Amino acid sequence: MDDPVIKRVLVWSGWLRLSHACIGLAVLVLLFTGWLIAESPSLAESALDLHYLASAFLIFGLVVRIVLMFVGMEHERLHNLFPASSELYAMAKTFRFYISLGRSPMPGWYAQNPLWKPVYLVAYLALIVLVITGAAMPDISIMLGFYLPSVHTFWAQLLFWFTVLHIGSVVLHDYRNKTSDISAMVNGYRLFLIDSDRAASVAENMVQRISIDSLKKNR
Repeated sequence: MDDPVIKRVLVWSGWLRLSHACIGLAVLVLLFTGWLIAESPSLAESALDLHYLASAFLIFGLVVRIVLMFVGMEHERLHNLFPASSELYAMAKTFRFYISLGRSPMPGWYAQNPLWKPVYLVAYLALIVLVITGAAMPDISIMLGFYLPSVHTFWAQLLFWFTVLHIGSVVLHDYRNKTSDISAMVNGYRLFLIDSDRAASVAENMVQRISIDSLKKNR
């Protein structure tokens, strides 16, 4: 059998990559400064200033991502963050890939990891709750019967574990599956392995289609 063909495809738009960078970096700073505010009173004031600065980047990135859910590329839109029934098998295989630490084969996908789609939705919900509670806490401590500092802490802890698992899984993807997920969020391109016979068939069909189209134009 011939070696597979590697196809480099632009998957993530520049706006989505910008949003991802702003949210990702802001979350790391917010988690660290939030921990300092709670655990180190001597550094709390300085940490709070940096916390608010990072929150501005988070809000910007989150607003961009929400806009892309409605006007972005097809696979960046909100409805594609809900797993389809056809993705259940891929979700199960991806779960086996994780629990085997990459020894089990991993299915392919085009954009979002199907197993992580519902997790992404929870993560976006967590970010929205954190923004609202963080903005409200300086003025009020109770909203709709909820004690805001406790709500803020709960969702921050949830976001911390999401961040740990997300970083770990992406590193595992690149190390064991060679899907270029890390570089894809920098340059927008993912690598896809295509069977050489299938690639030749696709190329032949493309040539035939172009030839037919050109014939129609010349008639």
